[in-house]
Amino acid sequence: LEQWNFSLQKQIGANWLLSASYLGNNTVHLWADNPINAPVFIAGNCVAGQYGLTAPGACSTTANQNFRRPLYLQNPALGQLYGTIHSLDTGSTASYNAMLLSAQHRLSNHFTVLGNYTWSHCIAGAFTSELDGTQYTNPNNRAFDRGNCAGIDHRTLINLSAVEESPKFSQRWMQLLVGDWKLSQIMRIQSGSFFSVTTATDQALNSIAGQRAAFAGGNPYASQQTYATWLNPAAFTQPALGTFGMSPNNLVGPGTFDIDMSLVREVRIKERHTVQFRGEAFNVLNHVRPNNPNVSISTPATFGRITTFQDPRIMQFAMKYVF
Repeated sequence: LEQWNFSLQKQIGANWLLSASYLGNNTVHLWADNPINAPVFIAGNCVAGQYGLTAPGACSTTANQNFRRPLYLQNPALGQLYGTIHSLDTGSTASYNAMLLSAQHRLSNHFTVLGNYTWSHCIAGAFTSELDGTQYTNPNNRAFDRGNCAGIDHRTLINLSAVEESPKFSQRWMQLLVGDWKLSQIMRIQSGSFFSVTTATDQALNSIAGQRAAFAGGNPYASQQTYATWLNPAAFTQPALGTFGMSPNNLVGPGTFDIDMSLVREVRIKERHTVQFRGEAFNVLNHVRPNNPNVSISTPATFGRITTFQDPRIMQFAMKYVF
């Protein structure tokens, strides 16, 4: 993993710090599963007896996959003894580049603020942490599975956090009522993550799962996007037999907006004894936060629809005695 960064900082007054940074990294030798004995697609028609066919017809079908494996084609007598072979390939790569703009107000005058804006891009090939894991869709072209990082490539990310503390009051009754309070907020805005449109049908006829749909043309998104129609079903189709569909993770889902808050009060009983009261609210505005849509064209009833969402507002309260 190679990492590098460059940053400029400027202090404004006594308490504000502004910074602009470039962040980058490059990862090499990521593990991926290369299915070296996956069935080979053979175009055209064949006679009975070829490639395990019992009757004349297409040379490649889902029924004769074992007869089209490389080891069988090289030596049928011994090759028939081998099925799927998982080979660990260390040639996958990943990269990340980002611009980070930040503004920070140090704790003074009873408050602190930290805000940042990130504009980034993550690209990666297929990778796995286990031998029987994510496979190359096309065993002869590892680059075919290289694209935007699924689930984690958010091009735009805005974070804003703040903490406000109540001041100390000389009047005892004022301190008792409004002293020692601490209010915290975190706001997060992020653009959507990338995903692939998939098919459950083995159109490549190579017994490898996770194949992607083909692009039929037009606008891949619905003309009026809603949770019920995020994608345009007419823009996608099954790949032609023996082909591998679209490049990966080239569509983006909806962005999200979230605000979390907490209110804390500490009451000192003795010198080393305090009671802490805490109230927390996650997604305090109860804002709808959709996940990516259903992406399999093999399930037309739900394809392109957003049917799952992140948590609604959650509130919790606690009391803690510290001694």
